[in-house]
Amino acid sequence: MKLSTRGEYGLRAMVYLATHAAEEGTKVHAQEISDVQDIPPHYLKQILARLRTAGLVRSSRGPTGGHALGRPAAEISVGEVVSCLEGGISGVDSILSMPCNIGVGPGHCVIKEMLLEVKRRIEDFLDETTLARMAERQHELSDQKILVQPWFLCEEAPNPKNLANADSL
Repeated sequence: MKLSTRGEYGLRAMVYLATHAAEEGTKVHAQEISDVQDIPPHYLKQILARLRTAGLVRSSRGPTGGHALGRPAAEISVGEVVSCLEGGISGVDSILSMPCNIGVGPGHCVIKEMLLEVKRRIEDFLDETTLARMAERQHELSDQKILVQPWFLCEEAPNPKNLANADSL
């Protein structure tokens, strides 16, 4: 899966909104999101506009205005956010469209079969992971001062189920 800066910034903004969604009607100004999440303001406005069009964010203008989640965080999946901003979740579609001539021909390709399974698992994982779970996990990481590092810097590979499954913590 390849995530562009648009997707990453969008996820950052949505998780930030989800962490501030405890009170109904809480709105966050784009400038606050930009400052806290280190997202260029002009780029954030474009991202928020896409999210608003998709119904994932609601916005209002004025001194009491700001941005909030379009639905409860528990009803918005990471997959929805990524699909909205990236146009798709996994980047194997171009590979799947390439000809495959291993042994028995293009319709019976083990590589395509494997990539389809990778795509399915990524999409399932992202669709199962809600913004509410992301916000909850963010609080846990911050409160417990858990350092998140790439797996190759860790003694033990992280368990991705920690994010999708709240019961595993």
